Amino acid sequence: MKFCTKCGNEITGEKPFCTYCGNDLRNESSNEANVFVKTGSVDLTKPIDLTKPIEETESIQEIKSIENHSPDTDTPALNHTIDLKLSKKSKIVMLIFTVLIIAIIAIIKVGNSLSDPNKLVTRFEKDVASKNVSDLANILYSNDSRIKVDKKSVEPLLASFEETPEYLNQVVQNLKDDAISPKDIKNSSKTSNNILTLVNDGKNFLNFPKYKINIRPSFIKITSAIKDVTFSINNTQIGKSDSDTFSKSFGPYIPGNYLILANYKGKYVTLSKDYNADLVKPTNDTAELSVFEDINYINISSDYPQAKIYVDGKDVNVNVQDATQFGPINNSSKIYATYVEDGKTLKSEEYSITSGQTDLFLSFANSTNDLADVKNQLKSLLSDYTNYFTQGINTNIVSLIDPYVASGTELYKQQQSYIPATYKAGIREYIISTDITKYNISDDNKSGTITTSEVYNIISKDGTSHNSPFTYVYKFHYNDFTSKYQFTNISKAK
Repeated sequence: MKFCTKCGNEITGEKPFCTYCGNDLRNESSNEANVFVKTGSVDLTKPIDLTKPIEETESIQEIKSIENHSPDTDTPALNHTIDLKLSKKSKIVMLIFTVLIIAIIAIIKVGNSLSDPNKLVTRFEKDVASKNVSDLANILYSNDSRIKVDKKSVEPLLASFEETPEYLNQVVQNLKDDAISPKDIKNSSKTSNNILTLVNDGKNFLNFPKYKINIRPSFIKITSAIKDVTFSINNTQIGKSDSDTFSKSFGPYIPGNYLILANYKGKYVTLSKDYNADLVKPTNDTAELSVFEDINYINISSDYPQAKIYVDGKDVNVNVQDATQFGPINNSSKIYATYVEDGKTLKSEEYSITSGQTDLFLSFANSTNDLADVKNQLKSLLSDYTNYFTQGINTNIVSLIDPYVASGTELYKQQQSYIPATYKAGIREYIISTDITKYNISDDNKSGTITTSEVYNIISKDGTSHNSPFTYVYKFHYNDFTSKYQFTNISKAK
């Protein structure tokens, strides 16, 4: 058996070089001694210097010639031979093992650092401060599967923190309190009333705990006293009222500031109104919103039941007598009614509905008083005119009618010739009665007509008398200069 004198590797066959260390074996004596080391005779803590002569190595106790060595001899030195190759492998194994231990320790430290919930809280603060919605969406979480956490859905939460920084400070402090005891995080998230809490969301690589910030879902309860109102939240339609006593909860949503838009298009009004909804601090996780509280149903009555109702100047084709539970009407709307009497359009007082009002009386008092005043003036005009007209005939003084007949009109010209002719004919006239049977007055009270029933006692030249009834239609206008009504024309009624 032959061994390399440099590394101790066994040489099989006739090889010029050692297959392990490359030692040149050609100069080696065929009978060169192999080195055997007895167990206990070598200090393994000291390296063996194979470059020195064998006799200079203090650790070697016995050297035998390879010719005298028999492989069959049961020698203790053979059982305790140190294989220098094995020593090198051991060092490599020990080095690898040491590196592995160091790596494991480093990984554990890095893992514990990365899974530190305090770092998650710091990351949350930075995301809010920089408005990093993308990263914020990555660290937020909701155990309610109906909530979609993404860049768009977290914007209302950011808007709320921007408007109320003191509340953000409170939320951050709550999260820091959660991070004090990581082992209690899983349980505390279930019982906390905070909108954001730390939760254990499974494991990272190598079984380190993975933390996220859990969102407590919020809801909004919308009530409406009218049917067919549509609701939108942040420009997304979410529902429609189906009765006049509507109440429904919508959600869940990520806590934040939301804009609710209510739209209504009814028979009498069309409305659109924005409402701000704070879903950050609702009671029992639900914020409440009542829309269109300024809209009412009302019962309308009037001293003219046949009057037509107008809303904001528009004829709604409803008479007062049919306006029970009329509406809904917005408080800002103007309501009045009109009624035509004696040719004149009477208008009621104009009203606005107050919140909670259920009854409305449309009064025509002012219009009727105004009409009565015009009628009284026309009655006086007719009475004065007929009186002075007959006096003019009986005295042949035409000027007596001047205050009551508009100068230059057709009637004035007729009477200028009729009065002198009748007087000259010896006819005398006296009034028995006059009455206005019909009025037709313009809306501005400036003009119109009256139909009259008149009875005169007419005495002929021969002294005979008889009562004669007449029905006339007078046209009149208002003289702004004299502030009086005057007749402009007279004709027999058909």
